[in-house]
Amino acid sequence: MRERMTTALDTVGLLLVAAGAGAGAYRWLGLAALAMSGAVVLGGSWLASRVGRTKGGRT
Repeated sequence: MRERMTTALDTVGLLLVAAGAGAGAYRWLGLAALAMSGAVVLGGSWLASRVGRTKGGRT
């Protein structure tokens, strides 16, 4: 249960960071800011899977 809650909170946090980055970049980049938000989510996903492998977590 604890692992699921941590994963859910990490996911929500990552999506909020992506939304904030996209909203901040929208002023300068317009709709290309969506790509920035996607990059934040993909980067976080990649980092999470990489850390999970190195620390012996489930992948």
